[in-house]
Amino acid sequence: TPGALVLKMFEPMYKAAGFGDPWGFWSVHASADRTRVNIIQNSRFGIGDVTFLALAYGKLEYVEDTVKRMSRHTLHLNGGGKLEGVTSVIKSLGLMGDWAVDKLHHQTQMSGMWCDGDWRRVLAIDPTGMNAANFTTFSLGIGVHSNIKTYKFLHDFPEEYYKAEKAGLLQSLPVSKADEKADKPAYVTDVKYAMSAGIMLSAFCPMTARLTAFDGAYKHILFHQVHKFDEYLEACIADWNRYQTMFKEQGCTHDYITYPYTKEMVKAYFDDYNASLGAAISIDGPGEAEAKELLKSVAKDEREVNAIMFTKPVSKALHSYAHGDPTELLQRSMAHADRAKLTFSAAESAMDFDLQQFDEWSQWASAGKCVIEDIEADHAGIREHPAAIQKIYDLCVRKQAPRPGA
Repeated sequence: TPGALVLKMFEPMYKAAGFGDPWGFWSVHASADRTRVNIIQNSRFGIGDVTFLALAYGKLEYVEDTVKRMSRHTLHLNGGGKLEGVTSVIKSLGLMGDWAVDKLHHQTQMSGMWCDGDWRRVLAIDPTGMNAANFTTFSLGIGVHSNIKTYKFLHDFPEEYYKAEKAGLLQSLPVSKADEKADKPAYVTDVKYAMSAGIMLSAFCPMTARLTAFDGAYKHILFHQVHKFDEYLEACIADWNRYQTMFKEQGCTHDYITYPYTKEMVKAYFDDYNASLGAAISIDGPGEAEAKELLKSVAKDEREVNAIMFTKPVSKALHSYAHGDPTELLQRSMAHADRAKLTFSAAESAMDFDLQQFDEWSQWASAGKCVIEDIEADHAGIREHPAAIQKIYDLCVRKQAPRPGA
């Protein structure tokens, strides 16, 4: 989900709690028209309904400072203030690593998600901080699901890892080292590090990306199958009101606060999402037929991946004389032959152009005109965005060759 839409969805809750404008916080870096945004910070922000409700009722107060010392029921702050009536302290924000983890693994650094670069020892934590312009989730489970599939794949088919290692995977992965001054063990990594490690591994082991290609659609189906929207909204309102009743029983006199979201508002968010990414999802989720077809596709793709991976060692054993994977060599040869028929190079070449044609091409390009078209989509959504497809189609129509005999 684009960050701008996430903040737009935050607005009603922030307003209900009197928490200000979500766009105005220091970690939010947005364009002037609020159509693009990047959120960068070292901690996470609260997203639970009860957090905002407690804030509105005066049961919660945010104070930004550090603790200098403690006395009976009082926190004395380095900024000069103090918090009185404090009977318990709970550390619930941030992550300070445990040096015993590095010691247990006898490691001095992490290479990607591997202890000292040992691909058999995966060590993953909930990454600290936030650095994103698009958001998939605020939970841990979705990322864990993809990680398990990815790293299990390498344990099932170690040859894939060794091939990637030979191609330079370890030298390309980000490295996390211990920092005693910052009290940060090597295994503690942030979101930016985790994203970089995942991108690199996927680039060197493309089959792992295929294993997780349907995860987004699967999550979409799963959520709507388990949590029908009307039931979900009803549960949210019931929980919201339960806390209000509890606060009033404890003596709070704040006026009743209506739950800040309605079905109509959420439908509008879906409309914004579809318009931004060229998608066609609904608040009611996919239909039964669509869900069943997609789940069949997921199962079929996993079977095909397993078939490919089990075929490779068998083929290699039968064709030990081949310099490389026999199946891949055959596929390359077939692809080369098919491509050579379509390209503008010589008949035996599969290149787009022969080297001697580049001079002619450069003369044509230097005399041409470059036109930049603006599409309201990100790097992933632009491939399926209707406006982008239409512009490409229109260009092809304008540039098509005349009909024979015309």
